[in-house]
Amino acid sequence: MKKRWPSLLLGLAVSVIALVYLFRRDLGGVRDELADANYWTVIPVVALSTLGLWLRSIRWRVLLKGRLSPSDSFHILNISYFVNGVLPLRVGELARAVLALRADPPVPVLTSISTVVVERLLDTLAVFGLVGITLAVLPTGLEIGLVGVALGVGAIIGVIVLAVFAARPPWAHAVLRGLGRVIKFLDTPRLHAWVDDLLEGILPLASPRLLLQSVWWTAASWATSVAAGYVMLYAVFDHPTWAASMAMIALASFVVAVPAVPGNLGPFEAAIVFGIAAADLVAETTDPRAVALALILHAVNLATYIVTGLIGLWALNVNLGEVTRAAQTLRTRQSQSNSDLETQTTPSEG
Repeated sequence: MKKRWPSLLLGLAVSVIALVYLFRRDLGGVRDELADANYWTVIPVVALSTLGLWLRSIRWRVLLKGRLSPSDSFHILNISYFVNGVLPLRVGELARAVLALRADPPVPVLTSISTVVVERLLDTLAVFGLVGITLAVLPTGLEIGLVGVALGVGAIIGVIVLAVFAARPPWAHAVLRGLGRVIKFLDTPRLHAWVDDLLEGILPLASPRLLLQSVWWTAASWATSVAAGYVMLYAVFDHPTWAASMAMIALASFVVAVPAVPGNLGPFEAAIVFGIAAADLVAETTDPRAVALALILHAVNLATYIVTGLIGLWALNVNLGEVTRAAQTLRTRQSQSNSDLETQTTPSEG
């Protein structure tokens, strides 16, 4: 636990700095915007968010090749998002593996973890594609628009390259060796071993059928997120734009990697207001309307995760403490295994 204190303190500092930046000018204006907001938009946003969770659960079930029932995949995924929303260090991803192991028939832990790797890659490429579309449609210069098109095309190429390398691992190692002739540290046994682990994780992409299905459900889930963001904008703005929704959803997806308190309080709000400002709905990032919208959207997202997660715990007849303890145990075992592997692969001195 002592090793985690620095990361927890760093996350707290990042959250405080982000919130101070957003509220430094017009706290009263934010309060007024929250009081005058149209909260009827919350109903369709919650419906769209729940639909997005269902679409993501379908994608996960596809990657698992149908090893979980539709209801189990939905509830387990919801519990994992709930845990990630209320606890630090992304314990929810390990909780997902633990709960899948309890299913009938059980899904091996490594299989579940490998699907998380695939999901991350697909979502990362989807975000790049979303950023590309956003830059292409925003009222910016030709150069920025071309960058957007390049990112979108790059995302498509990235999926194809990953699928090819998953089907033909020796090709990936050949590319790595070729790059190693120019950049020496790229052609090392440890890096080749890391590539093997990565390719094993994305093996489902080697199947054209699974690849197409995974890409389809990924696109559908992200489209639902953009639609939810667009509807949410009506809570504060009279004339929202799809570009604003795409910009804020794309930027918000990056804050997952930013240290913060549980739920990404602070960085999430900052990402939303920067996205809204980039789409020219507001003139500056401290505009009370943008800050109020960010707070409402974050609250709705967390509430959706908490409610669906609690329903999942009830449906699967487990409690939060039981799940988190099992996930923490799995994390400890993984850390010990990685430490043992490093000890075995590090050449002894003398």
